[in-house]
Amino acid sequence: MRTIIHDLDEKELQEIHFKKNDQIISSLNCKNSCIGCFSCWIKHPMECAIKDEYSKIVESIKYSDELIIISKNRYGCYSNNTKRVLERCIGYVLPYFTIREGKTHHKSRYNTPVPLIVYFYGDFDKEDKKCLKELVKANAINLSSPKYTINFLDNIAEVDKCIQ
Repeated sequence: MRTIIHDLDEKELQEIHFKKNDQIISSLNCKNSCIGCFSCWIKHPMECAIKDEYSKIVESIKYSDELIIISKNRYGCYSNNTKRVLERCIGYVLPYFTIREGKTHHKSRYNTPVPLIVYFYGDFDKEDKKCLKELVKANAINLSSPKYTINFLDNIAEVDKCIQ
């Protein structure tokens, strides 16, 4: 099973042919930002205190073979909706820190790391691509992903070709 977090609208989503067992998570419906309450770390590990369709997203990621993110480039970052969902996934890691690759990152909660694949679409300049590469690398290290891939696509139609 793959967990796919995306910011595609309904029309764009219809153009993508996902696999039967894919867990598809639209970031467009995520209206609640992480409130920094630490409940997902301490009180109810892996479960967000905000009770909505995203409260158990960590569980989806934990049992995935891959975590795929499809996001529009927004000034060298994920789209605001995608970023909001990813922030709600913080319970995937522990609240404790360790040094990896010379930088501070969260300790892993699980011994089953999930590969990370990110597809950015939209307009890019050289600086955007540099920022996005650094961002995805940091996310992969934080998630203890054994490998990560970043893809820059000109349009949504390219996503369908790539995720098969």
